Amino acid sequence: MEKPHISKDNRVLIERTLANKEISKGIETQVNQLLVLNSGKRTREFLFFGCLYVTGGLIVFFSNNILLLTLIGILFMGVALNSLAIFIHEGLHGLLASRWRLNHLLSFLVGLPTMVSATAYYTTHLNHHYELGRKLDYGTYRQHTRKPFFVWVAYLLQLTLGSFIYISLIPFLGFSSASTKSRLFIIAEYIVIITVFTLFFVYVPTNLVLLYWFYPMLIMNVLTNIRGIASHALGNQENIYLSSRTVESSKLVSLLFLNENYHLEHHIFPRTPSYNLPAMHALIWNRLPEAIYAESYGHFLFNLLKAAIKQDLNPMGVVHPKDGISI
Repeated sequence: MEKPHISKDNRVLIERTLANKEISKGIETQVNQLLVLNSGKRTREFLFFGCLYVTGGLIVFFSNNILLLTLIGILFMGVALNSLAIFIHEGLHGLLASRWRLNHLLSFLVGLPTMVSATAYYTTHLNHHYELGRKLDYGTYRQHTRKPFFVWVAYLLQLTLGSFIYISLIPFLGFSSASTKSRLFIIAEYIVIITVFTLFFVYVPTNLVLLYWFYPMLIMNVLTNIRGIASHALGNQENIYLSSRTVESSKLVSLLFLNENYHLEHHIFPRTPSYNLPAMHALIWNRLPEAIYAESYGHFLFNLLKAAIKQDLNPMGVVHPKDGISI
């Protein structure tokens, strides 16, 4: 992955810089402290989700084909795989390690089990952040079609098959807009990915592939899709405060989603490590002039369904924390 070179005239960068100054006024020191990487916290996250996957695998292995135990084990492994999608996202922002090359290596390794090239994902995600709501942003949809019906079709596909569609498209989307150097990295990474999975599918029995990879990937797909669609659906990409959503969650959900429910905070301060997002949220929430907010993921999905019936694309869940409406 190449370090980003973003024009100072970039619209999103200008808006984010202004928002940063507005929100951080008087608390700059506290904000900067939350941007500091903590290798100990990151290591504990890796260990937690690694142990969760191993636990799930052991439950399946010793389940004696008892369906309930098998399903519990698959659920554990699926939740662990879901963390990989968030870890690679952290890596794209340089938040897995302070050294750039090590960060790239870790990003590649966490992306490997889900067939994702870190460099290809990095290219598309850079476009998502700095071309938000524009042609090169494939994380939102209204800029790609003028008809509300097709926007809702895109939301439906994201909610049901989003991860698998994105895994399939990311090599082409990333390659098409990458620099020459990044394209070479993308090719090299996919050569490794294809080689590893060819060996995996050829030499590992099909039933083991299904139990320890494919079925957990289905769980990952559901979790990633819900988290992903809640992040930006029914927002306003022309307004940085209404472009991403904060979703209130239990401590367990926040843990399993690595605090990505604080997605507005992430887009305003993208250099905040995931383990510091709750503190960043607590620090800045009442300073935000406006935001889009959901009481929970269940609440978000229920309201999304109501909006879908009406084909209503207006921003959903708008609040004004600075004026006293707080979580």
